[in-house]
Amino acid sequence: MTVTFPSGATVVLSPDAPTEEWHAIRKTGLGGSDLPIICGLSQYTSPIELWLKKRGESVPRRHDPVLSEKAEHGHELEPFVASRFTKVTGLPAISNPGTLRHPTIPHMLVNLDRATIEDGEMGALELKTRSSYALNDWVDETPADVQIQVQWQLAVTGWSFAYTAASIGGQQTIIHRIERDQALIGDLINISTEFWGWVQSGTRPPLDGSAATGDLLDRLHANPVDKVVVADAAEVEKWLRIRAGAKEQAAAAEAAITEAENHLKDIAGDATDVHIRGELAYSWRPRRGQISWKSAALDAAPDIDAEQYRGDDTRVLNVHLENL
Repeated sequence: MTVTFPSGATVVLSPDAPTEEWHAIRKTGLGGSDLPIICGLSQYTSPIELWLKKRGESVPRRHDPVLSEKAEHGHELEPFVASRFTKVTGLPAISNPGTLRHPTIPHMLVNLDRATIEDGEMGALELKTRSSYALNDWVDETPADVQIQVQWQLAVTGWSFAYTAASIGGQQTIIHRIERDQALIGDLINISTEFWGWVQSGTRPPLDGSAATGDLLDRLHANPVDKVVVADAAEVEKWLRIRAGAKEQAAAAEAAITEAENHLKDIAGDATDVHIRGELAYSWRPRRGQISWKSAALDAAPDIDAEQYRGDDTRVLNVHLENL
């Protein structure tokens, strides 16, 4: 069937194009899987690594056979997840039409896993495979990084809805419907435009505190040479002070956590469960030395400011995704 795009997006590469052509096209813009990286939501790839790749710079490969095999499994299991989607919803899973480019914002690219049609309207279909450990991330709604990926697809295609279908542990298929969020799409376009400007100008994105950035720096500088770098004293001292202060705060936080848990263990005594306001607050299993926390208890205590105990989620582009 013919797939149409209200946005006026055009197919710039067929779905069966050679791999080298696909990689070449990817360097000319930002695809759906790139947006969570730019927003600091990728566990494995930092914005700086993405910037280097889009610039055509050499980046040492991450040698992780497990991740490589997971990626292969995900690709090979796509048809299975698509068939499960159709079986559960009764909606079709239409083949990927190819690589699409937005008509007025050239850096906006997308490669759809599949498309679908509902009540005569086209929509995107994103397929995922996840381990059973990710079940809780998918039960209530699609995780934030995948929601961003899907909204980017809707931005490029002009469609008003999408579905995500995730095969969890190979035993359960979780499906969510996602409506187009124009406000979020506007934010993503602004963020991507800034990032693509950095790519074109050669301006490196700011360093962030993610493990992915740390891993990239380890790979980039895996073979140091015996030499001395004369650095700016103020800059070095600034970051040494920040590191020392953070370590002190971490130690104090760890001590506060232990003190609080000791009090809660003492309150529980020989009991396994502690109730407040008519519901379970926490469970205590002395033989395992663990406390199982229930958020409802904290929600029911308005005099406790939970926010002060949560770390700041500082992302490289300072993205605020209130709707996620």
